[in-house]
Amino acid sequence: MSSSKKKESHKVPLEYAKADVDAGVEGPYLAVFPGIAPPKTTPFNVYKPESEEAKSKKRKRILEADTGKVEFVGQNFGEDARSGFCRYVIAIRDKETNKVTFKDAPVIAVNRTIKSLKNAKLHVSSKEQFTQAKNSLGEAFGTKKIKQQIKSVERNAVNVSTLDNVAGYLQDSISAKTSALPSKAEIKARADEDRPIPPYDLDAAKVEDIYKLDTLITPAEYQLIPFKAILEKSLAALPFQESTFVNDALTAALSTSKKDRHRIRLLMYINFLMAFRTIPDKRLDDSETVNRIMGEVPSVILENFYERFTEMPEGSDKKRHTFTPKSKDKLICWIFAIALTLENFNIDAAAMTRDLSLKQTKVNELFKSLGCKVSELTATQKAQLGVAPEVAKTMKRAILTIPLTFPLPKRGPKAK
Repeated sequence: MSSSKKKESHKVPLEYAKADVDAGVEGPYLAVFPGIAPPKTTPFNVYKPESEEAKSKKRKRILEADTGKVEFVGQNFGEDARSGFCRYVIAIRDKETNKVTFKDAPVIAVNRTIKSLKNAKLHVSSKEQFTQAKNSLGEAFGTKKIKQQIKSVERNAVNVSTLDNVAGYLQDSISAKTSALPSKAEIKARADEDRPIPPYDLDAAKVEDIYKLDTLITPAEYQLIPFKAILEKSLAALPFQESTFVNDALTAALSTSKKDRHRIRLLMYINFLMAFRTIPDKRLDDSETVNRIMGEVPSVILENFYERFTEMPEGSDKKRHTFTPKSKDKLICWIFAIALTLENFNIDAAAMTRDLSLKQTKVNELFKSLGCKVSELTATQKAQLGVAPEVAKTMKRAILTIPLTFPLPKRGPKAK
């Protein structure tokens, strides 16, 4: 027969140290030491903020110890606090009463600082260290191309500290240069003066006063225009026969019973300008070529053409007249200004495109240089022309209005 003995069980009373918490008794704490831990005999001090409320559940604490050479500091709040720890309690058994008491043990991560290096400055940043290490590897194991790149970067590196002594001089120099730069208004004024256009009145109260006829055609020229040759020989008297604009307008003027002599004179002057434009640059001083192209154009008119629309290079032994891109544009703008006068300052921008063998974009640009607004035709104008919608869409009207305004100067080439 087997006998079994029942073991006696000893109950151990357990309690939570609530009385200690209410009384403000500190500790214990669990400290985490990343790296090297201090000796076990190192005493730690516990500090708390003076402003902490007695009933606050979240107790902020700072642990601090000093071994003479190393400082250990940790806290359970702020940026240096470690997050993600579990909540720990420590059980303390009293041997006399055989009672176990549980106490909260907050976890605090403690960092160490070597006191001799506490105030030392870091001379080389982590980025610079990485660059130095990378260059060292490149010089030791890199290809010839990589080694050349490393040397090139080192040669072109700027030592900022060497610029400290000259920073003031550089700033003064920059200030002096920028103060001499022209303002927006000055740039616009210079651009307006440099435009290849006839003399204009920026403050004109009437559109016909912007480009006055006396500035386009001098009174002496106007009187010498041989309009009677047109009445006798018709269009055969014109030196430039390929102008659709002039030919159509003259035919209409000559078909009326009462001839508009003023209109005939202006159309003939436009024709003279077109003919002068066709003289080859190298033949401008060849009288035979000029007479053949210009025909019976009065010499006073020809002399004015040379003075307005040609230039003579400086420093050349042979003084000869020549066309420049600007002088050619000026001649065309002169034609457009007179044509605007004839068409009541509202003209088809493409009217003389074929006559002058120019692209429409160039014609539009020169009309804008004169201060015209180039816009699409209205629905009524398109219907009156009776052309296909595709053709009408490409046609533009150049309209001169007051107050006279010019396009702003271009800042640079268009971005590609």
